[in-house]
Amino acid sequence: MADLDVGSGFGLGSDAARIGAAILFLQASTNAMDVFSAVNSSPWTAENFGGDQTKNASVREYVWHGIGLTVFYIGGASILARSWWPVLGGGITLAYMYFLYTRALARGAARQSQDWATPTKAPAATNGNSGGAAMPWSS
Repeated sequence: MADLDVGSGFGLGSDAARIGAAILFLQASTNAMDVFSAVNSSPWTAENFGGDQTKNASVREYVWHGIGLTVFYIGGASILARSWWPVLGGGITLAYMYFLYTRALARGAARQSQDWATPTKAPAATNGNSGGAAMPWSS
């Protein structure tokens, strides 16, 4: 099997440069997840409290804190490393986290879920799902 050569197409050059790029990319993505887990509750929790407009607004505020902190650190890492890999890795994860929390809050608001005791209607079965939990692609 031929070696996968990603260096020539991305201007990475040596093995060390490719390894460094991979580490920067992955670490920036992980940093985004770390920041979100430090400043916010899970998307699942956000979905379960999203019907309470005060709690919904609070989650959105902390999502912006997560975005701001992550941009600060991936921007600093990018400058220090003189590389765009932290921006790319962190940016992908930031976009996903924003999507995930926005969707969770919208689902919570649609179901009027305000606390742990609020009964919510189960999502309709879709994509051949016979009454179990809805699949992510059937949102």
